[in-house]
Amino acid sequence: MKNYFPTTVFSVLFIFLFLSSPTEGQAVNYNFQFQIKGLVTTEKCVLGYYSGNLTYALDSAKVAKNGLVKFTGNRDLLDGMYFLMVPKMGFIDFIIYKEYQFQIKTEVANLKKHLSVKGSKENEAYFAYQSFMEVKREEIEQQTQMFNMLKKATKDPQVLQESQQRIMGLRQSIADKAYELMEANTTSFFCMMMEANELPEVPSNIPVQVNNQTNPVYLQYVKDKFWDNFDFNESGLLQTKIFDTKASFFFERLTAPSVEGFIESVDIIANKSKVNGAMMRNTLRWLVTTFENTKNKGTDAVFVHIFDNYFTTPEENGIDVGVFSRVEQKANYFRPTLVGNIAPDIKLLDQNDKPQSLHGLKAKYTMLYFFSPLCDKCRVATPKVVELFKQYESKGLKGFAVCTDDKKDYWKAYVKENQLPWTCVMDRDDDLTVESKYSPNSLPNVFILDEDKKILANRVEFEELEAALSALVK
Repeated sequence: MKNYFPTTVFSVLFIFLFLSSPTEGQAVNYNFQFQIKGLVTTEKCVLGYYSGNLTYALDSAKVAKNGLVKFTGNRDLLDGMYFLMVPKMGFIDFIIYKEYQFQIKTEVANLKKHLSVKGSKENEAYFAYQSFMEVKREEIEQQTQMFNMLKKATKDPQVLQESQQRIMGLRQSIADKAYELMEANTTSFFCMMMEANELPEVPSNIPVQVNNQTNPVYLQYVKDKFWDNFDFNESGLLQTKIFDTKASFFFERLTAPSVEGFIESVDIIANKSKVNGAMMRNTLRWLVTTFENTKNKGTDAVFVHIFDNYFTTPEENGIDVGVFSRVEQKANYFRPTLVGNIAPDIKLLDQNDKPQSLHGLKAKYTMLYFFSPLCDKCRVATPKVVELFKQYESKGLKGFAVCTDDKKDYWKAYVKENQLPWTCVMDRDDDLTVESKYSPNSLPNVFILDEDKKILANRVEFEELEAALSALVK
C-alpha cells in the first residue's frame, strides 16, 4: 500500500531574499486558457506559482463574458506547480512542465471536481487524480458521519467494524488511483511529485508497535528511507509544497527533540541537497527560518551549526550578500550564550551607582534575570519569579537582575516595590550592549548558570522557569 502526505521581521526579510536569489528558468512562449462555466465576475483572476508554502503572483487577467480567462506571453517559467486564483471561488492548481500551450475547463459549482484539459498530458493525470480524490473525499466524509451516528446508536462491534472498513476502503482507493496513474505516466512530473510524496514502505517483519509503544526500529527505518523517493536534482519540486511538508514531518515526527537529534537531521537533509544549487538554497532557507523561529530548546545551537557547516560564502551558496550577512549576524548573536559556554561577563552599576560584576557574584547557581519595569508581562511575572527564587535560595541560588530599559527612576521604584532580593543593575548603554549580547527572545527572560558561570539553561521564559529550576538546581 502506498502512503502519501496530504497536500519576525528578520525572518520575513531573509525568506524574501532567499527566494529572490537567482534561479534558472527558460524563456518560453506560453498560452494558458481557462474556461470556467458559470463564472461571472468583474474582478481579475490571478496566475501564480508555489514556492514551498508561499505563493507568488505572475500575472492577472479579466474574465470574458463566457467565463474565459487567457494568459499569453513570453517569459522565464520554472517547472512546477502553478495556480489560478478565482475571486471568491478558490484556486485551480495545475502543472507546468515542458508544455506551454493548453486549455483547462471546469465549472463554478466545483472547481476541482469538474477539471479537464486539452494539450497537457501532465495535467490530464493530475486532474484525473484530483477529481477522483474530490469524489472519494465526499464519500469518506459521508461514511465518517454515518460511523459517528452508528457509534451513538449501537454497540455491535461487527456493525462498527464494517463501517470502519468502508472508510478504510475509500482511503485505499485514493492510493490505488494514484498508483494506477503513476504507472501510466512513469516519466511525468506528476509521477515525480507523487513519488516524492510517498512514505517509505516498511517491511512486514518490522512491527509498528511493540508492547503498545511505537517501535523505535520502525521509526528509524522510516527516517533512514524517508527521502529516498525525493529527487533532489529536480528543481521543479521546489515549486510545490512537497519539500516543506516533508521537511516539517521529518523534524516533527521522526527527529528526537534534542540538539543532537536536530543536528543529525539537519546534516541528513543538507547533505542530500548539495547535489543541486537551487535545492541547497531552498534547504538552507527552510532550515534557518525553522530554527530561528522554533521554541524548542537548544535550537540556537542548531542555528549556529547550520551556519558554521553549510554557509561558506555568498558566491558559493548563491545567496544574496545581505542575506548571508544577516544569517551570520544571527549565528554570532547566539554563539556567546549557547548552553555549555561560560556566560559573558556583565559589568554595570547598581541602584546605588556602585559597579557590579556577574562573574564577581560568588554562588553555586546564578539566576540571571532580564526584565523591564515598563514591560506588562514583567510586572505580572516578577513577584512570582521572586517566590520561585526563594524556594531554591537555600540550595545556593543567587540572583543577578538586569534592567534592559534606561529609565532610572522607574527602575529604582520597581526594585523597591518588588523587594527584589538580587544584585540589580541597569543597562544604561544607548546601544543596549548587554541585552544584545544575551539576545533574550522576550521579557522577562532567565539564564541559569553554575558555579563557574557556565550556562546551564538559556533564554528561559517565565512559564518554563519552575521546571528549569527544579531540574538544574540540586
